[in-house]
Amino acid sequence: MGFMKKKIVCEYNPDTKSSFSIRVKKRLISKKSKYQTIEIYQSDDFGNVLMIDGCFMFTEKDHHFYHGKCSELITSKKVIKNILIIGGGDFGLIKQLSDRKNIQSITLVEIDKVVTDSCKDYFPNFFNIKKSFMKKINVFFDDGYDWVKDNDKQFDLVIVDTTDPVGCAKKLFTKKFYKYVFNILNINGIYIQQSGSPLIHHKKIIEPMIKDLGNVGFKNITINPFIMPSYPLGVWSFMRCERRSN
Repeated sequence: MGFMKKKIVCEYNPDTKSSFSIRVKKRLISKKSKYQTIEIYQSDDFGNVLMIDGCFMFTEKDHHFYHGKCSELITSKKVIKNILIIGGGDFGLIKQLSDRKNIQSITLVEIDKVVTDSCKDYFPNFFNIKKSFMKKINVFFDDGYDWVKDNDKQFDLVIVDTTDPVGCAKKLFTKKFYKYVFNILNINGIYIQQSGSPLIHHKKIIEPMIKDLGNVGFKNITINPFIMPSYPLGVWSFMRCERRSN
């Protein structure tokens, strides 16, 4: 839930009954797509600010905490060559990965083209990627759940970089979806998914994820917290696990 008053943009979190606010200079865009409301604000202290459905997604000042932590978790004895990203249409994560030389292909499946088009205009640095690397990227504007279910290509790494499990993202946090992901991962492949706040969502999101991922067959399941100043209570997390041969 977000609101703007006297050039202050605020997200109120009903779970914690707390708010986070950013003083802004102006609203750059406000667009309602088929799926969600996208707003981008300009601020002096945080740079440009992306909000979706009244929730802060990231700012130019703090996005590196999120994208950097996700990239940090991509460690494997096996070389990561082929990557699937569900969501991530802002291109921030792709920009973070663009200096990795072993990557052969990145498939991005984003449900909302309005997010990508808006971020291209107001977060241009995310799209400042070498032409040689851009040739490795294939973008599909499609429902990530359906795309994974119907896909037959194998990947070394799958990342789900989406909003919390509400609306169209809710089915991306289900056991059935994890089965589809498991099937398209190569042996020793890695799965990473944003998993909410360990301070707020441990019982609501994190514990069910751990249980469902384990039941599907994923191994080495870990919860990886990180600082994210513009998120509720300032701490968020990624779930990381692997498909093993046994």
